[in-house]
Order: sequence, then structure tokens, then C-alpha cells
Amino acid sequence: MLNPNTKKRIRKFTNNKRAYYSFLFLIGSYFLSLFSPVLMNNKPLLVKYNGEFYYPILFYYSEKDLGGANLTQPNYKKLLNREDFVSGESYMIFPLLKYGVNEDNLESLEEGVNPPSPPSKNHILGTDDRGRDVFTRIVYGYRIAMTFSLLLVFVEMFLAVFIGAVQGYFGGLLDISVQRLIEILSSIPFLYVILIMGSFLGKGFMVLLLTYGALSWIGLSYYMRGEFLKLRNFQFVDAARALGVSNTRIIFRHLLPNAITPLVTFLPFTLISSISILSALDFLGYGIPAPNPSWGELIGQGRERLTAWWLIAFPSIALFMTILLSAFVGEGLRDAFDSKELVEYE
Repeated sequence: MLNPNTKKRIRKFTNNKRAYYSFLFLIGSYFLSLFSPVLMNNKPLLVKYNGEFYYPILFYYSEKDLGGANLTQPNYKKLLNREDFVSGESYMIFPLLKYGVNEDNLESLEEGVNPPSPPSKNHILGTDDRGRDVFTRIVYGYRIAMTFSLLLVFVEMFLAVFIGAVQGYFGGLLDISVQRLIEILSSIPFLYVILIMGSFLGKGFMVLLLTYGALSWIGLSYYMRGEFLKLRNFQFVDAARALGVSNTRIIFRHLLPNAITPLVTFLPFTLISSISILSALDFLGYGIPAPNPSWGELIGQGRERLTAWWLIAFPSIALFMTILLSAFVGEGLRDAFDSKELVEYE
């Protein structure tokens, strides 16, 4: 059962229509992006050939499996023009958008047009410098950016809560020692760390996540430390100690629920920071390596080809809208968790 204050906060957040609808849109769009391989792909969802069913979107099949001579993966769009598929004896069911995220769509471009091509009836947001569909890459890039950011938020908040709670609750020499270590870590230039880690471990999703996660928790830990320093002197903590409750239970059972406000209110803004830093690193070439789709990489292509305005405009709009909606959610959570304005809504 939710306590009365939590119910009031939820009710207050849902009554903030701008924040609530922004939250629903972000959650819904991210959920749909998780199924982007099913919604947009150059591989069919289902193939019927010689009375048997194949599922190329889930499993690998060679041309030989589908009546060809090679052991390489077939080009399903070309295979669709083969006589047995044209006659209807065999068939394929493609996703709604028949473009792969890394597929060069040179055949679908209008005659005499070379990539990057502007928006057209075949590619509503145009193509990039290799003929890849920009809309497809924006959607796949959104999935990667949100997944990276949500994982990073989880890592950051876990470290911030654990370290800040230990510092604030125990205090003394432990607090001072950890604080000096944090000051050393906070003085390390993040970009240099990325370059060093990339040279040793290579570029990749996990390398970025672990590198940034190892340093990004510092700012939030200050707030958690302050909350625990304040709460540890309250009478309910003394009562719990007198009853023999363990320090671990006091920290996570009694103090953390009362110190959760900074954690929740900073969550959307931490998400914004994570999305922004990933896009910036991709733009500079230090982010997720090619051919993975990313908004920063598309904007970087547009910087090199200023006449290809769609490579800058559409990813920038997607980035701006994601950040704007996340900021609306953050404002709604901040108001909902503001104890000075926590009143009951009828």
C-alpha cells in the first residue's frame, strides 16, 4: 500500500498535464523503439518457401536455404523478384518500413540522385552519405540513446546513494577520507578518460557506460550525503539504534525513503545530461562506433555537408524534443516532491 504522501505526489504529478503527457510520450516512444527491428527492417518477418516457414528477423538463413546457390545471407528485396515469389507460390511479409538501419538504399533513390539525398516519397527524412534511411537511423539511434541513458542513470544513482549514504550516516574520518577521494576524481578531465579507455579497450557501448558511470555520480552524491547528515540526528534514528536495528537496515529502510526526494527530482535531468553527452561524444567521434546509428553521428555528417540540411535538422529536432519533454517531466517531479507545496488534491 502506498502511504498518503506518495499518493498526493502521484496525484499532483498526474494533474500537471504537461509533465504527465510528456512522461507518457517518452515511455511510449521508447517502448515502441525497442521493437524497431520488427517495425523497420530490410529482413522479412516471415518467409514461406516450399511449404516451410522461415523467420529471417530472428534467425540466420543462407541463400541456399531459400533455393539459391550461395551460403551468404540473401538480399530479400531482390529475392522477392524471383519467379516463385512473384507467382505467389512463395511469399514474404516485411515490416511496415522496409529499410535496414545499415542498408544502403541506392536502388530506391531517384535516377540521377546520389546520397545524401533530400526527403522524398521513398525516404521521408532523406538519406545519409551512404544512402541509409535517416528516419530509420533516428529511431534506432533513439533506442540506443535512451537505453544508454537509463542504464547510466541506474549506475549513477546506485553509486550516489551508496557512497553518499555511507558518508552521511557514519561521518567522521570515513566521510572526510571519501570526500578527499571524490575531490580527486572530480578533477579528472572526462574527455581524457574517454580517450585513454578507448585506446586500451576500444570504443563501445559498455566502455562508454562504465567510464562515464564511474565519474558521473559525484554531483548527486553531495545531495545524498547532505540528506543523510541531516537525518541521522533525528529521534527516530536514535530510537532504531536503541532497539538494536542494524546500520544497514537503518540506512536503507528508515533513512533512504526520507532522503529520496533529491534522487527522484534529479532523475530526468540526469537523463538529459546522459543523452546530451552521448550525442556530443558521437558528434566528436569518441562515442559509439560506426556503423551503430546515433544522432550525434548524423549531425556530424551534416556539419561536413552543409547543403544536406536534413542531416542536421531532423536529428537536432529529435534531440531537442527528447530533452524538452524530459525537462517537463523533471519540473513535474520537482513540484510533486516539493514538501512546501504538498497539499491534497480533491
